[in-house]
Amino acid sequence: MIEFIGTDLDGTLLNSYSKISSENIQAIRKVVNSGVAFAICSGRTLHSVNKFFEKDLKIAGYRVVLNGAVVVDPKGQKIIDQPLDSKIVNEILKRSEFSQFKVVLDGINDIHIYDPNHSWTTYYEGMSRHHLKADSVGDLIKLNQQKDFDVYKVCFSCPPQRLHELQKKLESFTSLPITISRSGNYYFEINSQDVTKLSALQQISELSKIPMRNFMCFGDYGNDLEMIKNVGYGVAMKNAIESVKDAAWRITDTNNQNGVANMIERVLNDKFN
Repeated sequence: MIEFIGTDLDGTLLNSYSKISSENIQAIRKVVNSGVAFAICSGRTLHSVNKFFEKDLKIAGYRVVLNGAVVVDPKGQKIIDQPLDSKIVNEILKRSEFSQFKVVLDGINDIHIYDPNHSWTTYYEGMSRHHLKADSVGDLIKLNQQKDFDVYKVCFSCPPQRLHELQKKLESFTSLPITISRSGNYYFEINSQDVTKLSALQQISELSKIPMRNFMCFGDYGNDLEMIKNVGYGVAMKNAIESVKDAAWRITDTNNQNGVANMIERVLNDKFN
């Protein structure tokens, strides 16, 4: 019995144009109207995820954002709020200050970007008023010291030829109390220790009294892996990386073939087993 559906955004619910298809929208509305709880589970900020609820889906649902560091319930109440410790952020930034990687600090709504190659976009969308330039890692260090700005996620990315170098740098952080996940070929995200999409869903399960065995979740990349592996019905997109497919209960169509909608329709018609 499916009582809860959660889905990643990029590479999952969104197509290659970063849009939610009309098929996905209609399927989600139908399943919510049938009484199933719904969540978007994303590495994006709250502002970015809210836009999809307000402009596209137009339903109530959970916002599991910043890889689970913040969760807002369908009534708009924040039920999880776990920023990184500023001392840990400072240590990460100090150790990488002269490495010349792209570094992004995610607040709850705003993103601060330092890019030595002067490309100020994030991996999932272009510039907006919530994307702010930093001229150096030193600027990010100063920002982190401000009392009115909480850092929920530190992100690193690099050109393909520097991937091994970036991975070695990230390995040097593993003694810190953090969680490192991979959300793209050359994109890595750091959250507080034990902060994951799965940990957020476990807390939702506890509060809502919906057992995890009745959760169906969709994903495609490394930061979805634990979620897909540990819910009752973990569904990988056909475009997912192999480790996510291997962990999944089922594989659905790609994000460009309305894979989320196709599986939800099977749920609604009781043909998903």
